Amino acid sequence: MRTKMIGLSLAAVVAILVGVAMAGAEATDGRQLAGAYCSNPNAMPKPGACISLSFDGQTAEGYTGSPNRVLPLRPGTYWLSVNDNSTAHNYSLESPDGSDQNLTGVADTPGMATVKVNLTHGHWVLFCQPHRAMGMYVDIEVGGVGQVGS
Repeated sequence: MRTKMIGLSLAAVVAILVGVAMAGAEATDGRQLAGAYCSNPNAMPKPGACISLSFDGQTAEGYTGSPNRVLPLRPGTYWLSVNDNSTAHNYSLESPDGSDQNLTGVADTPGMATVKVNLTHGHWVLFCQPHRAMGMYVDIEVGGVGQVGS
């Protein structure tokens, strides 16, 4: 009986340590953001002028008059993957200081692109350069307490 209890206690300690190690790895490695083009019927000038950003079950969409354009996030390290399946659009990321980073180009061959970004407090924007004025952007509001270890 005593040996069985010691074995169970040891298993519990190992499970806790594995959980802590995995949480630490997530904080070091970053969390996953997914960008995609969407097809909202309200987008102008056509339904394909829509961009989305998803994280942890939440999705924000940017199109003409979008009511769900903002994605709130905590500061920290993220892997931003975008599925650029169009030669008419691109993905760019604007930081709170106003500088832009092109993730894909307008005439690039369609495909996936992934970048590591450190989101700091403030207002970030994921957008399509040629169609931002038509509402093809998502606001990222970064606030609160950041990730452990970042």
